[in-house]
Amino acid sequence: MITAPLPLDEDVRLRALRQLDILDTDPEDAFDRISRLAAFAFGVPIVLISLVDEDRQWFKSHYGLAACETPRSVSFCAHAVLSKRMLVVEDALEDERFLDNPLVTCAPNIRFYAGSPLRLPDAQVVGTLCLIDSKPRSFDAREAAMLADFAQLVERELELRQQLVRSRTAHERDRRSLAISEARFRTVFEQTPIGKAVVDLDGRFLDVNQKFTEIIGYEEIELRRRTFASITHPADVAADLVQVAELLAGRQATYAMEKRYLRPDGRTVWVNLAVSLVRDVSGTPLHFIAAVQDITSRKKSEEALRNYHIELEARVRERTAELRRSRDALQIITDNLPALVAVVDRDLRYQFNNETYRRVFDTDPAALRGRSLSETLPPDVFERLQPFFARALSGERVTCDEVRYRADVDQVWSVTYIPVRRDGQVTGFYVMAHDVTEQHRTERRLRERALVDPLTGLANRRALQDALRELRASGEPFALFFMDMDGFKAVNDRYGHDVGDSLLKEIGRRLVATVRSGDVVSRLGGDEFVVASRGVMDARTGERIAAAICREVSKAFVVGGRVIETSASVGVVLTGAGGAAGVVDAASAVLAAEAEERTEVQAEAQAETQTEPRTRADDALCLADAAMYEAKRAGRNTWRMAANAKVIARVGA
Repeated sequence: MITAPLPLDEDVRLRALRQLDILDTDPEDAFDRISRLAAFAFGVPIVLISLVDEDRQWFKSHYGLAACETPRSVSFCAHAVLSKRMLVVEDALEDERFLDNPLVTCAPNIRFYAGSPLRLPDAQVVGTLCLIDSKPRSFDAREAAMLADFAQLVERELELRQQLVRSRTAHERDRRSLAISEARFRTVFEQTPIGKAVVDLDGRFLDVNQKFTEIIGYEEIELRRRTFASITHPADVAADLVQVAELLAGRQATYAMEKRYLRPDGRTVWVNLAVSLVRDVSGTPLHFIAAVQDITSRKKSEEALRNYHIELEARVRERTAELRRSRDALQIITDNLPALVAVVDRDLRYQFNNETYRRVFDTDPAALRGRSLSETLPPDVFERLQPFFARALSGERVTCDEVRYRADVDQVWSVTYIPVRRDGQVTGFYVMAHDVTEQHRTERRLRERALVDPLTGLANRRALQDALRELRASGEPFALFFMDMDGFKAVNDRYGHDVGDSLLKEIGRRLVATVRSGDVVSRLGGDEFVVASRGVMDARTGERIAAAICREVSKAFVVGGRVIETSASVGVVLTGAGGAAGVVDAASAVLAAEAEERTEVQAEAQAETQTEPRTRADDALCLADAAMYEAKRAGRNTWRMAANAKVIARVGA
């Protein structure tokens, strides 16, 4: 066994891996879904998303394998990380690097390995997406390209995770800074020897410190029920209101005046009042901050008051700047994500949109802010998604797959709605939408391939079985034509398998052209074809179709510049009216007799394809097979009905 040496940039690579903050984390569906799809696409029992750590390889996803990690010293993936290229080992016992590796000689008994490197945006290779089989196998360029595509899906998830980690770190840093700022403000607010109050735009007290209550003589709870005008001496109210109007009009930022307050016992207290108006980043007034000082101690507290104002204004500017930087950073990060990102409030109006909205909705993201979802989304899309909006606003994280925002664009999105909570209340939700169009196309192609014979493009055995089950369930009469080529082995022996394959394709095309457009034409394997023809209710029609098949197949073929003459034997079974509809009483005896005349290879091939419990449709298929052998015994290039095989059938439910 040869252990892969460490890359020259191992320290940089390990630092990049650990910055992902992914090692020893819980399984995630996004990665497990890729593993399952890869296992299905390549037909392998084991698929791993392996991250190569300092002394181990750890599996973020391990489809088909119970272990979560193995030592790096025995890792195949370490070799791929070293070379930074795809590593393919078609037979580990033939490779001196791995032939005595414990993972080869013991469980999981690796014989085949293919690993595609996982690169971060900075080009560091942190692991592989690898395929493992306990049997040796070949791996062509098309499969290598497909594996690289699957690896890019994993890389996209890793990149998104990296961006989210950075965003979370920045957010936490901003949160701590704001918390420190708030703590400092509260310390200054509470501990300074000056009476302070926060007053809303209607003049009501929102917050006061202990010193303020001592100067005015009211308890805090009583002040919260009052306005500043209600405790101001009547002779001073008008002058105070004039100054407030000046603040709101923007003609001055603060004002100072001497005024009188009326204490609860009716006594008057003179104070030096200083008031500031706090505005948000857009200039909209938020509230007043008032500072009062007993004139008798004015000289003493003059310096503290001046320093307080300087500190307060600096904190406001710092907080405003921090908020602006945080929002700008969030905008930059989300604008570069390959996803739709938005924030929606409880009224279903956009509060934030990233740049991807411009491409998908052909609208400036800034223009969407404040616009309702019902105005932005097509009516049918909004109606479908409305229940998801309601669930998100109730505090539930929900995902809706297969969302199509535009009917004129073949693009499918997977959308997640995440509740936004502030002070224990849901104030809206985040929108995270990922483009899954290519994934859906891949899944559709994989489903289609599972039902199509790869050589002829006809329906395969599985598709035929599905069609027969549907026909039996519908109760509609139909006929089965089981066709086997006469002397096809001689064609393969004489001209080679390439010519034989071309001949099978031509036979398939002739069958499709011969039968009706609604009939099912399938290839079971080798040179065996089956036609399921709907609505055939009598023997005469079945005979006519069988004769047409024999006639068309017996015509000479021109394949690869050679003229090939061949023929076919056809067995016919009618189901429904006048046919073998139901369980066949004598089918077992007939099939046993026929099996004795078949070659060992044919019997083994039939056993390999018998993967499901036999159904009534299988009985009909077996009868057609038996009738085909009757045609071969009758001289070939002919057909026989199942009734001629001396099989007694009864019609049953």
